Amino acid sequence: MAICTRHSFLHIYKPLLLLALEQYFAHPQVETLANLYNAVNGMDLSLMPRLNFYEQFILQASGAKDLFIEKFEAIIAQRVAENGSESGSQGSMSPALQQHPSRSRFGLPRDTHEFESVVHYAHVPVPIKIPVALSAETVGDFSLIKLITTFSTPHSTSPVPFTPTHPHLTTSGPNTHPIIVLLNALLTQKRVIFLGHNLPSSEVAEAVLAACALASGGMLQGFTRHAFPYTDLTKIDDLLKVPGFIAGVTNPAFGHKTEWWDVLCDISTGRMRISNKIETGPSTEGVTYFQQNPMAPSTMSASAGIVAIAAVGHSLSAGLGGNAIPTGSLSGDPTGDAAFMTSILTAINERHGENAIRTKFRLWIAKFTRLASAFEELVYGASALLIHDPSLTSPKPPFSPDSPNPASMPANDLPPEVLGHGYVWPSNQHRHAELAANATRIEGWRNTRSYYNFVQDLTTYYTHRPVKALDLQHLHDKLAKLRLGPDVSANIYLAICAAVQTEQEINQLLATIASGSWDARQGSAGMGQGLFYLALGLFHPRKGVREAVAGLLGRIREHEAGRHFWGALGRFAKVAWERVEMGVQRGENGEV
Repeated sequence: MAICTRHSFLHIYKPLLLLALEQYFAHPQVETLANLYNAVNGMDLSLMPRLNFYEQFILQASGAKDLFIEKFEAIIAQRVAENGSESGSQGSMSPALQQHPSRSRFGLPRDTHEFESVVHYAHVPVPIKIPVALSAETVGDFSLIKLITTFSTPHSTSPVPFTPTHPHLTTSGPNTHPIIVLLNALLTQKRVIFLGHNLPSSEVAEAVLAACALASGGMLQGFTRHAFPYTDLTKIDDLLKVPGFIAGVTNPAFGHKTEWWDVLCDISTGRMRISNKIETGPSTEGVTYFQQNPMAPSTMSASAGIVAIAAVGHSLSAGLGGNAIPTGSLSGDPTGDAAFMTSILTAINERHGENAIRTKFRLWIAKFTRLASAFEELVYGASALLIHDPSLTSPKPPFSPDSPNPASMPANDLPPEVLGHGYVWPSNQHRHAELAANATRIEGWRNTRSYYNFVQDLTTYYTHRPVKALDLQHLHDKLAKLRLGPDVSANIYLAICAAVQTEQEINQLLATIASGSWDARQGSAGMGQGLFYLALGLFHPRKGVREAVAGLLGRIREHEAGRHFWGALGRFAKVAWERVEMGVQRGENGEV
């Protein structure tokens, strides 16, 4: 017995199927199936709020159980009002219910990440929980922690170097972590098979679905469409016709046919293998560029230049499947993958939970796409991952909270620190070294389904993006990563404050903060800092900047999602905000 549905949360139907199977064995009639059909399609989802892209991103990145509770309250209040009008008047309701309509039979959820409903089948109320913020490529119920642990434990206890290596897969050399190899294989559209000999088919199916979510990060698409959670030898001809498939099998015969797959993930042993018949990565313009340009032009000293050349050389060697220098410096982990996996395993050992692990991979994918955009701009002169309309305009400095919308002044009059875009590095050396280390991985991704789907998705997101003239992510990353002078930081703070005014613009800013470009090599610094870097503007030497930042934080404080970010802000920053606000009200806040 099976249920066909367009819902990605198909795991919620398992209790219903078990109950229906029991009913069908007792009464093997068509009416039993008809009752199941009617019960499933009668599931009431009308009280579940529909979140936009930024709201979903904020909800997924937050652990607050009452985030966006106002949306549930508004829908419930509307339903109570409709029911009251249908019954004649509000007078028929009890005074307590009129005062607190949410206390009616339409109860508020205990956790806004899940919508609770009930399906009545065979006189049995079956409770179900539906995820409110649905991520792309997230199908069914799976565990990234289980997938990571399966392949990380053998690698940690007795590591086995990958043979052969491949430029798209072993981006940190033969000892690349297996999860990174899997991630690279999915991003570069390799044929991946999960083998679970003597294991239930459900386990290999779960691993396939988890792998799709791993590479998607809730942002990239095109994985589940070509995934086969379970298949066998009878379907091998059809499987081999699909480029870049992700399949789950239990027959060990697949392990001996190396021409059928590029990467084999053996769930039973926790080991991965790269096929000796995998196609060699072609030489591309991007890889050639970094081979011919070992260091970007800069004003560094001669000794610094030698260090930079060495760093870029080792970075490219790692990207081509060579050996990176085993040190803790930039050259020792040029891609940052080793530090990233260390942070993942540490979070698992500290029991941070499934949502925290998914958030880390979401941030990794977000950073990877921004690296790819910078790579294309550097090598090819333009990037399909960057949408920027030069005809758009932005506020002209000096900005103020009373400045008109960012479409008011010519963009040519703006300073370069406000008009910048893309990923932010502390120096040209770091930029060149990291792009060189990721060159082969990015080149392998640029010709895949997920790349072209992402380009199309970016176009859709751009049309609905409230703030189009400025790259809020770029500006916020500058505040978080760089040491800026008072004039440069003032322009950035005032530009953000002038651009972010409405509720939707605040949503975009909060989603930007939640998806900040985090570098695992710097530890936890920069991750989960919330409004911290914006709040630093409360201590700026210029009075106008302090007042503008205080105004922005005040708007965030009143926002339905922003109040949670405000609640996580430190007491020191809140006191500074109160002092600036009091100075604005009394007119006593003088220049420092």
